[in-house]
Amino acid sequence: MSLPEFRHPGYTLEDWAAWDGRWELIDGIAYDMTPAPNFEHQDISMAMSVAIHIALSEIMQKGGSGHCQVLAAPLDVYLPSGVVQPDLVVVCDPAKKSSRGVEGAPDLVVEILSPSTASKDLTIKRWTYETAGIPEYLIVLPSERFGMLLRLDATQQYQEAARADWGAMVGLLGGRISIPLGS
Repeated sequence: MSLPEFRHPGYTLEDWAAWDGRWELIDGIAYDMTPAPNFEHQDISMAMSVAIHIALSEIMQKGGSGHCQVLAAPLDVYLPSGVVQPDLVVVCDPAKKSSRGVEGAPDLVVEILSPSTASKDLTIKRWTYETAGIPEYLIVLPSERFGMLLRLDATQQYQEAARADWGAMVGLLGGRISIPLGS
């Protein structure tokens, strides 16, 4: 007796494109992005976005190479497993920037945890980002006032590269920039 062939009954990018509202699609499973983030979440996102933007601008002013850009949600990031909307992304490869969002692995993703998304961000999205080859994943925990930077190692597995308390400097993009954690 043979076993039936496993077929994932999940949704496709074509399904996802037809939906109203904000959704993520990871390995055929749909994740609703509502309700919208709260005030504290948005305040932290804006502060970190500005800090990253300033740090990237300083590199360019000093003659640094690259075309790195920080972008905030909502922004679609297309990965092999589907489409996600990290809170912040940094993209350095101009070829990955398209009219529909980011095509492929950005250089950095930042997720600011909230009670409704923390479990997904710490498990499903961590695995998704790791398997997509995103070099750095910064997890910000406002309720605990710290952050954790994960960086891909030589085996393409995330390892904890740094822990930072609120307001402490954290080195991103392989240490090319440093920003204060949080707001």
